[in-house]
This record gives sequence, C-alpha cells and structure tokens, in this order.
Amino acid sequence: MKKIKRQDLTFSTGYQNSTPNQDSLFSQKPSILKVVDKDLCTGCGTCMGICPKKAVIIKKNDLKGVYIPSINQEKCNHCGLCYEVCPGHSVDFNNLNQSVFGHLPSDIMLGNYLNCYLGYATEYKIRYNSASGGLVTALLIYALEKGFIDGALVTRMRKGYPLEPESFIAYTRDEIISAAKSKYCPVPANIAIRKILEGKGKFAVVGLPCHIHGIRKAEVHNKRLKEKIVFHFGLFCSMGRSFLAIENLLRMLGIPKSDIVALNYRGEGWPGKMTIVLKNGQHLFIPLSEYYKYFGPFTPYRCTLCSDQTAELADLSFGDAWLPELRKKEKSGMSIVISRNKSAQYLLKQAVSDRKIELMDFNSKKAIDVIGCGFKKKQLAGRLLVSRLLGKKLPVFNQKFPKSDFGDLVAAIKFYLLRSFTQVNWIRNLYYFLRPKYHGIHVERTKGF
Repeated sequence: MKKIKRQDLTFSTGYQNSTPNQDSLFSQKPSILKVVDKDLCTGCGTCMGICPKKAVIIKKNDLKGVYIPSINQEKCNHCGLCYEVCPGHSVDFNNLNQSVFGHLPSDIMLGNYLNCYLGYATEYKIRYNSASGGLVTALLIYALEKGFIDGALVTRMRKGYPLEPESFIAYTRDEIISAAKSKYCPVPANIAIRKILEGKGKFAVVGLPCHIHGIRKAEVHNKRLKEKIVFHFGLFCSMGRSFLAIENLLRMLGIPKSDIVALNYRGEGWPGKMTIVLKNGQHLFIPLSEYYKYFGPFTPYRCTLCSDQTAELADLSFGDAWLPELRKKEKSGMSIVISRNKSAQYLLKQAVSDRKIELMDFNSKKAIDVIGCGFKKKQLAGRLLVSRLLGKKLPVFNQKFPKSDFGDLVAAIKFYLLRSFTQVNWIRNLYYFLRPKYHGIHVERTKGF
C-alpha cells in the first residue's frame, strides 16, 4: 500500500492553488485554520486537546451554532500537529484500519467487526434512564470497577449552561451515570484528551465517529495517548446537529433560554423524551418522535459529508435498535452493539458473565438495514457531487464505497435545498409567524412552584 505523504494530505483537498516550494512548506506548516476556512471543521476538539503549546482555543459561534477553533499566534510554534490530527479535512480509513485492526474491512458498510448483538444493561435504573438500553454506561462502570480503566472521557450537559455540553474525565460510578443519554448538539469532546495525557492510568473514551477519527489520528502522532486509551466506545451518528436545532425548538415552544435550568434530550424509557426543567420548577416532557423531526435541517455542512455512521474505527460501537418489533413493544431500551476486536469482545463476555449486561446475537445484514448505513455510504456520492458543483471543498476519504445511482443525486439535491432554506432567517421567521403555537408538538407539563 502506498504511504500517503504530508503533501498529499495537505493539498489534495484544494487548499492551495499551486504547490509551494519546499522551503515555504516546512517553514509554515498548515494549521487547523485551513480547515476552518474551508468549512470542513467537525468541531471534535482534537486540535485543542493535542496542541503541545495550548495555542488552540475552541469557542461557540452563536451565529452558526457550532464550535470553531482559533489559534493564539503568540503561543503557536507552527508545528502543524493540529492539522495532522484533524479528521475534518481527511480520514485515511484504509491506513487507520490497517493500524487499528491489522487489515482492511471485508464489509464496506459496517467496517471491521467480529460480532453484532442486541443488548441492554441489567440494572433497570441505568437502562431506563439512558438513551437506548444503557450498555455504554453499564460497560464503563463495569470496566472501572474491575480495574480495566481508571477513568472515562464522557460528556454531560454543563451545570449553569444547560444547553451546552461538558466533556470531562469521569472517575466514579456517579460521574459516569451523570453523562448518560444522548446529546443532540455540538460536542467538542476531544478537548478532554489533554486530561488523559496529564492523568495517570488507563482510560476509555466515548464519542461520535468524528471524535474517534480524531483520536485515532492523534494516537498516530502521540504514542503515549495510544497507550493510555484502552477502549474506544463509538456512538452511531446519522449526522450532527447545530445549536440552532434546539434554539429553533425552544422558539417554537415559546420558551426563553434564560428560563431553563436543565435539559436532557433522551431518557425516561425508550425511545425516550426530552426533559426541560424551568426556573419556576415546572418540568416539560417532549417525546423524541415529536421533536427530533425538526432537528434534521440544522446540520453543519461537514456533517453532511461524513462517511461513517457506525464509528468504524472504535473498539465497540453502540446505537438504537430501531427494529419494527421493538418499536411496538420495547419501553425500557435496547441497543445494537458492534464488537470490532478481541479486547472489546473480552469486555463484553466478562460483563455478560457477571450479569451486568444482557446480549443476544444479531444478524449483521439486518443490522445494516436497521441502522440505515446506505445514507452515509451509497448516497454520499450524490452529496459530494452536489457540493463539488456548488464550489465547496470536500474531505478526502481513502476507502471503498458502494455504487451509487441517479436517485442518490436527486436525493442529495432535495437534501441540500431543504437545508439551505432553513439557514435563511427570514424564512424561519415566516414559518414561526404562520404556524400556530406549539406547532402541534405534544408537551407534557408538571406544575411549578
């Protein structure tokens, strides 16, 4: 296999109109700002977490509703590491699969894997109060209590800033539980890898595919990080959502952000409901099926070009088991879990043996259909083509994709048209004006103080 050189990664995405001479290349290596300028940043936080000079800072951009990195030029030594570890401009899946698993995947839809299962946590409270069965929470607690890990990189909603996430290293059972449930907003989780490098012991990390991509790329450049992270837990992701999604929903419901004390996107059974706690003590409950359909258009551009739905570079991958038969009767939660290597398989086996989780074999072909992998695999070519025709910059992936057709192009055009309309303020304002209060969303309310 041909080894990809730095120059190939740097200029293959079209960042420069011409190739610079060798002297200028080594005197001014590309930084994360190149990625930001081309709107390819995933907001994963890897650049900030790995920067040896602490020169990269990630802040929320209120206009776009995403996190964007910047660089303190006084601290920056222009090493280019922030660019090298960035998954936004490129992810060399072939090389990373070789590095992580020792071979290329035989399944281009799911990636490398050993087994697929359906499962859930045996502790009912964990199962019921998680997004889809509590497997991630239960396995992290089990790994911690058995000494497999000393801590875990997880994410919870920030106290005092209930609409914003907070990624941190959990060292106790209670801290792990505090990070349960999905977060349908931008999460720069990888800023916390600095805490892993500064801490003692072994760690697990939990993240979306882009977070796992960034960590795997960072591990290539930092052997100590690779040695300290013993488990990579990946979460299925169709696409990320900007903060504009939740802000749009709150506006539809007539709820000022300043009135909110706490917010959870999932929990209270399966498929779960959003819980909003107001300053007056009132609790609002909104079923997932009622609100999530309004989130779709608020997807950051780079998320629309992602090729990985199941976190293919993780050790274990988790997501909702959207089986028709489960939708009818399941109320406590059930997950699909994909085991990708022997260490992950061993952890699952031990947790089952100690009755911390329950697992059932699940057919991988059925998993592909249930997860809906075609959107990020077969249909991706259409979105890449439309983006290219619009003059957008594209990420580089080194991997195989299934053959696409004309229908995928039509779907991509419809997708981007809907997305573009929702980005226009006056169109959104007109929509709010014409629609009745609550827009037909079912909201349960408790009494306040």
